[in-house]
Amino acid sequence: MKKIVILGGGFGGTEFYRVAHRALHGSPDVLFRLVSRWNYFLFYPMLHEVATGSVERSHITQPLREVIDCCIESFTQAEITNINFGTRTIATSRGEISYDYLVVALGAQPNFFGIPGVDEHCISFKSIADAVAVRNHVIRHFEAAAHERDGARRRQLLSFVIVGGGPTGVELAGQLADLLYHEMKDLYPEIDADEIAITLVDAGDRLLKQHHPELGHTALERLQQMHVRVKLNTRVTGCEPHALHLGDGEHLHGEMRVWAAGNRSALTEIIAPEFLTDRGLLRTKNTLQLDGHPEVFVAGDNMEIIEPTATSVPQTAQAATAAAQHAAKNFVALLRNEPLTPFRYHPKGDIVPVGDWFAVAEIKSFRFFGAIAWVMRRVTFIHRLSSKINRLKVTIDWALHTVLRRDTSEL
Repeated sequence: MKKIVILGGGFGGTEFYRVAHRALHGSPDVLFRLVSRWNYFLFYPMLHEVATGSVERSHITQPLREVIDCCIESFTQAEITNINFGTRTIATSRGEISYDYLVVALGAQPNFFGIPGVDEHCISFKSIADAVAVRNHVIRHFEAAAHERDGARRRQLLSFVIVGGGPTGVELAGQLADLLYHEMKDLYPEIDADEIAITLVDAGDRLLKQHHPELGHTALERLQQMHVRVKLNTRVTGCEPHALHLGDGEHLHGEMRVWAAGNRSALTEIIAPEFLTDRGLLRTKNTLQLDGHPEVFVAGDNMEIIEPTATSVPQTAQAATAAAQHAAKNFVALLRNEPLTPFRYHPKGDIVPVGDWFAVAEIKSFRFFGAIAWVMRRVTFIHRLSSKINRLKVTIDWALHTVLRRDTSEL
């Protein structure tokens, strides 16, 4: 029996399993094993809605044991400490695991760029725990500000900073503005709207720089209309418990700082450097196999295709899903002694919500904005949720949110 070990329970790992298992279902010759540090799959693109109370946290997660609940597959929750391609073994916090075929889909880690204090004093927006931390922080500081008589201290408590002008930062800023200037303002009449400050900081010259400039410009205008201050061409130089220091000399005094400014490789400490590119990603052939090790497939944020020319694939859920699907098909072809095909990533487009009832969208060469894009994004995300139960739960959450306040209870 061939042992296929999948590392990572995100979009790449779970999609590889679904496609490969569907093709090999019932085969007595293969055994899948999924290894992840978390025991759940997280639908990350909706994380900002958990942070602002639009969606319940359990509605965008699915236990990984449910995902692989078929045949004789197994799941192991563990931290991965080393991958040895030579001996075909993986060292984990729960012991060593051997494999015949390996899939590396471990995602990425926040990139703090070596800026002093950022790791210690910013919330890296990557997990359910991070979303809950943001939500609880907002509620606690509104409660404290409601009883604070010192004006300067009240403004500090009500100052919120987001670093990073990509989709995550823009989505969170828009949702946070809706929450603070609507629900929280109504629930805390002691607080004046002028005391609330939301600042979005980015080192680039425009928002959403991976998209067409028109999307970034429209998102900027929308955020400014929502009373979000946007600082472009501004680098963070340091962070302390109560202040974020910027390259232009400004010091943003506040209690909450969310870091959404980039990712870095999650592989540099667990894989020998000869298998990695300068960016710390696996040297991957266009068949999505590790160079020199055809038994290893790579998907998601862990790959850098080195042939015929070096090619980087965006670190997005959409790209991870597409790569995982292709890697799984090539893996099945390898087992069946069929020819493998090269991977070419063709983005389907992207939709970025900016608060309620507004989004910016780019579908191939078409760009459109407003409520239609926002509704399309919701329909798309409901379709992409893998669990039928989660689809129903999120649909109910959204339906209730159109007529009721967000949930502002502390978790």
